[in-house]
Amino acid sequence: MLDLDLSQQTEAVRSTLNTHGVSAALALLNDRTPYRFTALYKLNGGEMRAVHAFDRTSEYRTWLTAVPLERSFCQYAIEQGEFMTAHASTDPRLRNKPHAGLIESYYGRVLTGEDGRAWGTFIHFDLEPCSIDPRETDFLREVLPLFRPYLD
Repeated sequence: MLDLDLSQQTEAVRSTLNTHGVSAALALLNDRTPYRFTALYKLNGGEMRAVHAFDRTSEYRTWLTAVPLERSFCQYAIEQGEFMTAHASTDPRLRNKPHAGLIESYYGRVLTGEDGRAWGTFIHFDLEPCSIDPRETDFLREVLPLFRPYLD
């Protein structure tokens, strides 16, 4: 993580959103972590649908587009406000819980609309085990509300 003043980092995200859009802002946030993927998933009935996704390797992955809520780690982020696992296959909280099975590490935070209801989630995730620095989760709590005007 960059050792810059948090207000400068927040302004960098704000500026990127305003001048280059959501995808560029996701790329910026992804670059601050070891995760391969960073995305915004919208809750649509019983499904989580990717509306913006960044893949560090720039490969096209159709399996990223939609997942049933009950098989997604996003269900826990929506329920709890925030959810993370560095190694899903060994995480005792996830034993006997249905999930997609491909994702090994996940950080997710619920995104809310102007009405305060769950719109969906912001997520970092990977097929390999990895984790997120607690300072980065603090930063995300600060900057994710900047995405609210861009949620459709």
